[in-house]
Amino acid sequence: MRLASVMEAREEYYAFELAKAARKLADEILEVKPGQTVAITADTMSDARVVQASAAAVFAAGGLPTILLYHTQPRPQMEPPAPVAAAVASADIWIEHAVSYVMYTRAWHKALDAGVQYCELGGMDADGMVRCIGQQDISLLAEMGEVVIRLLTDAEMRVTSGAGSDVAFHNRGVKVGEFKMKTNAQKIPIMLAGQVSWSPVEDSLVGKLVADGITYPPGEIGIMNETISFDIEAGRIKAIDGAKEARLLRNWIEQLNDQTMYRIAHISIGFNPGIPVPTGRVMEDERAFGDIDFGFGAWVGRPAAGHFDFTCRQVSVFANGAAILKDGVFVHPELAKICRAMGVPRH
Repeated sequence: MRLASVMEAREEYYAFELAKAARKLADEILEVKPGQTVAITADTMSDARVVQASAAAVFAAGGLPTILLYHTQPRPQMEPPAPVAAAVASADIWIEHAVSYVMYTRAWHKALDAGVQYCELGGMDADGMVRCIGQQDISLLAEMGEVVIRLLTDAEMRVTSGAGSDVAFHNRGVKVGEFKMKTNAQKIPIMLAGQVSWSPVEDSLVGKLVADGITYPPGEIGIMNETISFDIEAGRIKAIDGAKEARLLRNWIEQLNDQTMYRIAHISIGFNPGIPVPTGRVMEDERAFGDIDFGFGAWVGRPAAGHFDFTCRQVSVFANGAAILKDGVFVHPELAKICRAMGVPRH
């Protein structure tokens, strides 16, 4: 990942601001109640400052935090150690800070089935916690998400980008907004605020996608130095073209030996103002303002050997022929108004 300054890795970096951001997580996003049990999972690549601040904020809100630290697994979406899986399934709330996150695994599904309120913050570091949570108005981001969901529901869609992306698909009959930004009665999983995700009608997705932001996994890519092109037919990748980074991705997928890896899992529009450019932290980059993320492989209710994401930067998005986003700027009047309220430049 790319550091903003040499101070970023030091203990005192954003120390006060991190505490405030963690309180916002506990109070505004999770709404922790006295006596609630909160499992916080982390691996040895997690930022310990964020893990400790999250636990302290939960405790200050009256909750009962338990930190579960284990080794960093070779890749995301591998089953966690059995004691960890058992612990998270018995908690009221589960905050995941592990870099090699376990979302979409059997353990994850078991916890959701048990009614655990899951919150995915995998790989969140101190800088990201402050920029993406502490400095943001979560209520306005949630409001923006609801408008995006309404505009995209049952819509005919087209996405283009200056790098050469041009795909069409439709959302008829599918649920737009698979995740929530705050705690909810239905215990729908919570993701970092600033994104709307959905799985389009698979067979309708056709065209060309050009990734020019991040690709992850494999871990060797992250922030991209070159573009990767994907030919898409009926929601499946038919060809992956490019230079070194394209070869790395192709090899990684082939080693998993699972054709589901070529199937579209989700599309996600990003609008967190704290992420103006890719950072190399995939959880953030999926929410980079004005970018769009495409995920392939495992998805909610659909197991696979893995899942990978790539982003297309500063895109244009059209719903039923009307522009929602143009070159990374939200042009729809309702969305532009919220962006102005959040102080986003160019709106």
